[in-house]
Amino acid sequence: MKSVLSLTALQLLASYVSALPLADRDIPWHITVPKNTHPVKRQSLPATWDPPSDLVTPLNEVWEHEVSTYSDALGFKNYGFDQVIAAQGKINYCVRWDSSETVTAAQREKIAAAASRSYNKWIAGLAGFDDWPYDTVEVEVVGYAVSDVSLLEGDTSGLDIYTTTDADGIPQCDETCGRFFHQDGDYSSCPGGAERHYDESLWLTDGFEGGAGGDWGQRVGQEYFMENLDTENIHIYLHEIGHTFALDDFYDWTPTGVTSFIMLAGSATEITEFDFWMLRDWWRNLKDRYDLSAAVDSSREESSTVAPSTTASFSATPSPSMSFAATPTPVLPSTTPTPVLPSATPTPEQPATEQPSGTPWGEHSWAESPWWTGHSWWGKSGRA
Repeated sequence: MKSVLSLTALQLLASYVSALPLADRDIPWHITVPKNTHPVKRQSLPATWDPPSDLVTPLNEVWEHEVSTYSDALGFKNYGFDQVIAAQGKINYCVRWDSSETVTAAQREKIAAAASRSYNKWIAGLAGFDDWPYDTVEVEVVGYAVSDVSLLEGDTSGLDIYTTTDADGIPQCDETCGRFFHQDGDYSSCPGGAERHYDESLWLTDGFEGGAGGDWGQRVGQEYFMENLDTENIHIYLHEIGHTFALDDFYDWTPTGVTSFIMLAGSATEITEFDFWMLRDWWRNLKDRYDLSAAVDSSREESSTVAPSTTASFSATPSPSMSFAATPTPVLPSTTPTPVLPSATPTPEQPATEQPSGTPWGEHSWAESPWWTGHSWWGKSGRA
């Protein structure tokens, strides 16, 4: 039986979180973007580890902070890198439509396009770098979880429609098909089999402020996401994808000389060069765990079908086009059954009452949702 958090556990968690550094949902995203202190606009990145001299010190600071505060930083095996390599250059999304609004077929097409565009903005920073095998990643929305199928207007062919819910009755894609719950790749219980599994959830919630992100996917406000479907840089969503790829938050410190980048919540509206180098730092330290020959062969075979190429680019002066409330109301994400822990041999699910041990991904942990407590790598607070 899946273990869930009781009301008492949730109250304790809320009390615990209240004394911690800010989570993304608490960040005043409307704040004025500071002047970029890295004025040179570089439109391409070298293929080897050769960051600009003025970024060497802050990159070293970030890496040392991450490996010293994450629990088993180089041993955890469900980062975005792991997911892309395991899926041979394709990421499947399931949308948790946590909303009472209807969504048309045309809107669903735009949601899928926005997910692909945003995900590939991060992939562009890896393309051609240090044996990373994919220039682009094929991103597909394979399913929707809804409270009522009538909310899905128009043609839904090609989508798996779920009316399953989590412990709080919130729409949730079938766990039997989710990588988060089956990191051993066993989708034998998924009705559609492995081909219909989903790697990440895109959780769109009515009235949700800020965002949350982790190996399970990303969560942002439904209104915010839908209003920005045609926006080139959906900056809160981009920030949350950064967490899926192991990048840290910067609530209580700033790397030397760098004050405007997407992972510093509220300081930039697009991915910057510094973000890309932080991403590359993770890849160069993780790449030896993979059999890249198989990934390269797959990349060559599927090169004609993947998403259109996205060029890594970054603005010298990010635009402060933000329109969020000055003091967003913190919203504690809903509970979700605890998944199988990431390990070579899956271990039994941890009881919801187990006390967290160790420190997870940075001082702000990773995967902002009450089911962090079931993870051995959960610790100080929720990564958002």
